[in-house]
This record gives sequence, C-alpha cells and structure tokens, in this order.
Amino acid sequence: MPTSAEMILQELMRAFPATRQRAFAALVNTTRGHEPMAVAQAFRDKSDWTTLDPDWLDAVPDGLSTALSFLSDEAVCFYIPAFLSADLNGRLGGADPVFALTYGFAHGVGEERIHPRQPRTWGDYARARWSALTRPQARAIVMYLEWRVVARATPLEREAIAEALAKYWHARAADAS
Repeated sequence: MPTSAEMILQELMRAFPATRQRAFAALVNTTRGHEPMAVAQAFRDKSDWTTLDPDWLDAVPDGLSTALSFLSDEAVCFYIPAFLSADLNGRLGGADPVFALTYGFAHGVGEERIHPRQPRTWGDYARARWSALTRPQARAIVMYLEWRVVARATPLEREAIAEALAKYWHARAADAS
C-alpha cells in the first residue's frame, strides 16, 4: 500500500528541523543576475520552513517559481521540506520539487560535464547538492518521490523519478552517511 500524503508530512516534520540555527554561508548558488539575488532577498529572513506560505513558495521569486534552482546546497536542504509539504497538499503549480530532486540522476544528464573543460558532471553536482541530508531526511524524500509517482506524476516525471531513485535516492536513504 502506498504511503499517504499525511504520513509523509509527519515524516518531514520528524526528519527536518523546523528552524535553522544560524544564517547560511550563502543563500544562493550564484550571484550573477537578478533572479538569484531576488531569491536571496526573499529567503533572507525565512528561518522556519514550517511557516512558509505555499502560494509564496510556488511563486518566489517575483512569480518565476525558480527558487529551488538558485538556493545554495545548504539552503535547499533546509527548505526542501516546505516545497514537498506544499506539493503534498496540492498547492504547487509552478515550483517543481521533482525536477530539483531528480536532475543530475535522470534522463542521461548525470555524466554530462557542467563545463566542457572541467571534469565535474551534473551527477557530481546533484550528489554534492544533497549530501548534507541525514538518512531520515533522505528516507522522507524517497517516500515523497514514491508517492508522487502514484499520486500525479506525468510519464516523463515517472521516468525521472524511477531513474533518480535507482541511481541515488534509494541507496542514499539506506546509507548512514
């Protein structure tokens, strides 16, 4: 029997601390352009992910719904449960946690180099991005991804989720590191 949205919400609350203890070293992963700076400004004073309004999350920044793409690794690991909660409650339309959790693990991009002259791949980037998660946090993400496949994933999302679970998330949730 698939896990219910309510069970996953409870698991997110157990696994992820509601408040951050200190400011992040960086809120965004780049300072080039208006969009990342708008994300940094929007999240600057957000220290409790449980209080973030789903409609705000879906639009930030400036109605573009791209915050998940620009949050730093540390920040995305803190705020991801807010986005998952909003999605579990059917409140996201633009923001896409599935893309954030699967990019680098699916559709063959994992071995593509980020820059042609550098050895780092998108798979390396994705593994590093989620490396700070604890095992219980990774398990909560696996529960969410498995729920999403059953609840309302498109065929392309189903494929991406299956690949990401197989290539990374299942092992990450089972690993203590």
